[in-house]
Amino acid sequence: MPLDALYSAATGMLAQQQSLDNISNNLANVNTPGFKRGRASFADLLYTELTPQQAAKQGSQEGLGVQVSAIQTQQEQGALQTTSQPLDLAIEGDGFFEVTKSDGTKAYTRAGSFTTDATGAMVTPTGERLSPPIVIPQNATDTSIGADGKVTAKVGGTLKTLGQIRIATFPNQAGLSSLGDSLFGVTPNSGAATLHNPGQQGSGQLREGELEMSNVNAVDEMVGMITTQRSYEAVSKVVTASDEMLQTANQLRR
Repeated sequence: MPLDALYSAATGMLAQQQSLDNISNNLANVNTPGFKRGRASFADLLYTELTPQQAAKQGSQEGLGVQVSAIQTQQEQGALQTTSQPLDLAIEGDGFFEVTKSDGTKAYTRAGSFTTDATGAMVTPTGERLSPPIVIPQNATDTSIGADGKVTAKVGGTLKTLGQIRIATFPNQAGLSSLGDSLFGVTPNSGAATLHNPGQQGSGQLREGELEMSNVNAVDEMVGMITTQRSYEAVSKVVTASDEMLQTANQLRR
């Protein structure tokens, strides 16, 4: 029926708009360190039963449209970019840096652009402290972070170990929730975090002086944008066709 077609087409236009919103967010973060792109997942809506007179032998259900069922975070690794900054870290392989937010809760990130705060503690650009905490004294020189996560520096002319960076892994990292600032939070779907030394128990190794960039491929996103636009245009034509059918039906009464 024309009215059913109108409502189904409306759900299609809304779903394609949400898909375009996701593509826009991906492209906006193409140069954001540690950003993970989202992918829209679609699902068909409920079905209605046709009357026996309308039903064919092959089936008796009519669909009611589509919806975006989820925006799935794609956790594949982004390209590594050399920065030569001693506190810039990238994880080559699986895992996340664990950080402590201002409210005391834990969050997880792949963006390893660390600096130090007023106390010398290693923090993210937005102020979250690395966990377990590592403090670099103000008089420290020749700070170095090994692939195994061991942080060393010369303090008063003596080489000292300042701490051990650990990597958090999850049973299902795709189940993490995005918190903004390239941070992720634990959910029941992700499972609890397990901390390991880099390179152990399936966790990745550290790369000092490098950053993991966004895993967004601008060309793929542009192709997806064009496909989404064409789908939106096609569904909008259904609205026009349904309107013309209703107009014709109304004119039959005159």
